[in-house]
Amino acid sequence: MRRVRQARRVRTYPRYARISANALAVLVALATAIGGGAVASAALAAPGGASAGRAGPKVEVEPRLQLVGTHGYRLLVSARAATVTIGVAPGGNTAHAGSSTTYVARGTSGPHGIHANFRRFGRVDVRFHPTAAAVRGLPPDCFGGTTGAATVPGYFTGTVDFHGQGDYTTARATRVRGEVVLPPTEQCPLVAGGANPLVEDPSAELPPANTRMSLWALDKDGTGGLLFVARREGKTGFYAERFGTVGRIGLLSYDYALAPRSAFASDPEVSFGTVHPPKPFVGSATLRRGPHGKRSWTGTLAATFPGGETVPLTGTRFHTTLSRSFP
Repeated sequence: MRRVRQARRVRTYPRYARISANALAVLVALATAIGGGAVASAALAAPGGASAGRAGPKVEVEPRLQLVGTHGYRLLVSARAATVTIGVAPGGNTAHAGSSTTYVARGTSGPHGIHANFRRFGRVDVRFHPTAAAVRGLPPDCFGGTTGAATVPGYFTGTVDFHGQGDYTTARATRVRGEVVLPPTEQCPLVAGGANPLVEDPSAELPPANTRMSLWALDKDGTGGLLFVARREGKTGFYAERFGTVGRIGLLSYDYALAPRSAFASDPEVSFGTVHPPKPFVGSATLRRGPHGKRSWTGTLAATFPGGETVPLTGTRFHTTLSRSFP
């Protein structure tokens, strides 16, 4: 019998928790920037739709629902307290590459529904109807939490209306299945399709230190900005993020891709770094250190976010870092 050779496991990227924490920190900042934007429905915080003044104790939970948009996109609506998000992702996202945009609004959420005005992008005004008692455990795309975490299955009625920029995708529903997760100590993705696939295996073996490299490029302007990260370990992980606001609505877009180690070239002196990410990125770029330490970040590298928008990721406005990576 021929023996099957077991592949050597090698860590490929920082843990998803780091990316999640960064994304959630951005959402908090955006929510602060757009504070006071939506007029909340007080009835959602009161069991049975109690009027103001008779509302029961506030319970922080996470209501969630998914629906299908036009042109192959999937939407995930979720909320915690006064922060309501609509995450939009192409149906073609895979474990190796993908993109998404999350829209952030101020509103009201609780065990009985979600209410938020997304201005030019639409609105969410739904009430939750449980269909069974709480079930111990989390939805399959969430992780973490405590032993007491539970999910209440059910459906939402009301209005979910969304239309992206230029109507790259639209969605409307008056009744859709969903759930309420409690207590909300878990971490759930902001978009449909599960956790970000750029996850390292904590039990995997790290490659030699002289083969691990990191490149960062950040363009920050007020409450908005662009971030590009390339990290070469066993393979190379690429990540781009754009954050900012459109009126009182926050937007968080990102691209991710995994590629062979050769997609990120450098030298032992760390004098340059050249990246060739696969789709959804386009183009390539080089970060080079001159004889007096001056750095240049040039090339055609760009991110392609939902809706086909292409955003350049190089230029003199970016602050850059190229370094060897250590555990």
